[in-house]
Amino acid sequence: MIQDTFLKGLFVFFAAFLILFTLIPFLYPAGTFVHLDGGPSLMDHDWSPYGAGGLLYALGDLLCHQETARSFVLNGNQLPICIRDVGLLAGLVAGLFSCTLLKEKLSDKRYLIVGFVLLLLTLAEWCIENMTGADPQALRFAIAILSGIGAAWIVGFAVNRSAGREALR
Repeated sequence: MIQDTFLKGLFVFFAAFLILFTLIPFLYPAGTFVHLDGGPSLMDHDWSPYGAGGLLYALGDLLCHQETARSFVLNGNQLPICIRDVGLLAGLVAGLFSCTLLKEKLSDKRYLIVGFVLLLLTLAEWCIENMTGADPQALRFAIAILSGIGAAWIVGFAVNRSAGREALR
């Protein structure tokens, strides 16, 4: 089953990033990575003095705003990505793991629909947050996990459907 191997590969790839993003703050002295606020898609900092850890923070710098108030701090260091992005990554990893267990069941359109609904939760949370000015960190993290699972189910559905079409040829 090529689709099973592909989904397992994605799981390992994203799980490795999740592990690295949470371990890297422990490899540097407390206070090394603080006040990283910036903008996504911009390299706001010089990460070259930090070696391999700097590469992960550079990746976070490109992908995330790294807003200090919206980031986890471990060992006195801010994670390379914000709370929402950690939640999305954790949910994606959990969702990809569930995809390897669900296998052919993922070709059922219900998983696609539920996946989109879960993914839209983050958009809804973001809209409510911007309209009300609320800043619920725990809710942001929990909803991002659900959205990550939804994204994984959408990928799992697409992979299983395309594999089903290949089998028919």
